[in-house]
Amino acid sequence: MCGSPELVAGLHRENSHGMTTEVRGKIGLYFGTFNPVHLGHLVIANHMAHYTDLDEVWLVVTPHNPHKNPKEMMGQDHRLQMVHLAVSENEKLKGSDVEFELPQPNFTAATMRHLRSVHPEAEFSIIIGEDNFDRLHTWQAHWELVENHRVLVYPRRTSDAPAPVPVPADPADVVPRSHPNIQWCDAPMISISSTYLRDAINDRKDIRYLLHDKVLNYISNNHLYE
Repeated sequence: MCGSPELVAGLHRENSHGMTTEVRGKIGLYFGTFNPVHLGHLVIANHMAHYTDLDEVWLVVTPHNPHKNPKEMMGQDHRLQMVHLAVSENEKLKGSDVEFELPQPNFTAATMRHLRSVHPEAEFSIIIGEDNFDRLHTWQAHWELVENHRVLVYPRRTSDAPAPVPVPADPADVVPRSHPNIQWCDAPMISISSTYLRDAINDRKDIRYLLHDKVLNYISNNHLYE
């Protein structure tokens, strides 16, 4: 765990289109392509929402991750709809399309600048895995992120061998694990590969326990990943 839960009333209100027009409180941002969103994502998001002081966790759908092949991406609207379906029964989890109208490929630093400008009343934290933390020095404007936001890090599973980490050009680029804005959270881990899921769907395998039922039905009804 990392911290104790606090609840703040009146986090946001939505207009007739379901778009957030006012945001307050402590919001955790969990970025991903969610291609598709699976139970591993949901377990982490739910843990952060209920075992930290965050009021909400937003699963931010990234249209174009600069580190991933865009040809492997399902359309952003499908991915967003799957996230909405997956979190529809959890009042502390929300799907977000904030990056849809921002320049692509999407860089977290640019997204955070945008969010700070349009929601100055909110306190945003960034949720990442230990593998991404180890590569934080390769991110665009990574020190800007760390200095302006708390970063909640969930550790890799002990059985996972760490992947090679790029050597920084300057050792000063590496964010210390003990930095005051870095908070380590002992979140439960379910190791599920989105690539495995896409391949399994294409091969018509049974994956009913790896996806939320609503997501599985949406994929089937729309013939996604086939």
